[in-house]
Amino acid sequence: MLIELNDILKDKSKREFIADYLRNGKIMVYPTETVYGIGCDAFNEPAIRRTFELKQRSVNKPFIILVKDRAMLEEIAADIPPVAERLMKRFWPGPLTIIFRTRPNISKLLTANTGKIGTRQSPYPLIESIFTVYDHPVVSTSANISDRMPATCISDLPTNITDKIDLIIDGGKISSTPSTVIDVTGNAIRYVREGIIKNSTIERFLYDRDKSI
Repeated sequence: MLIELNDILKDKSKREFIADYLRNGKIMVYPTETVYGIGCDAFNEPAIRRTFELKQRSVNKPFIILVKDRAMLEEIAADIPPVAERLMKRFWPGPLTIIFRTRPNISKLLTANTGKIGTRQSPYPLIESIFTVYDHPVVSTSANISDRMPATCISDLPTNITDKIDLIIDGGKISSTPSTVIDVTGNAIRYVREGIIKNSTIERFLYDRDKSI
């Protein structure tokens, strides 16, 4: 099934339809502010497993999840260090993924059995609109076969995904730059992936001569 992004933004019933799909363990391809993603309910183990299978992704590679707000993050993260608080205040909602230690109830599939999960709050209108009617975090992994280029438009999607996916949301052509990923679970932050937000930008924010972590 394919739905246009503008139709979802204009029609609450379509957002509720998507929410029902997610509650029932369905998987969708959807646009974000970075690239197209594959998403499902982050608390639904069978849907998570199916997402791995669709991407042909190793279970040793964890997924990123999207949260609505701080309250939803607290359902996921075991603790939120002060440096993460500062980064969230400055860069969320936005394309910064922060890796936190997880609570024990979080699927080991999501974390690749590491006890950590990459999490971000997205400013993209579709995501914000879905969270007005949905109360669980959503998986956000690039819409591609593992280790291949992520999709920036619907025509980029490989047929072995489009033939098996439950729902595709068409948001047209979007950016091809992924989110920046940092890990705050150690004694110092660790840069995992440089994306839209440059590592140097984060460094300047955190280590300005008039500030400290």
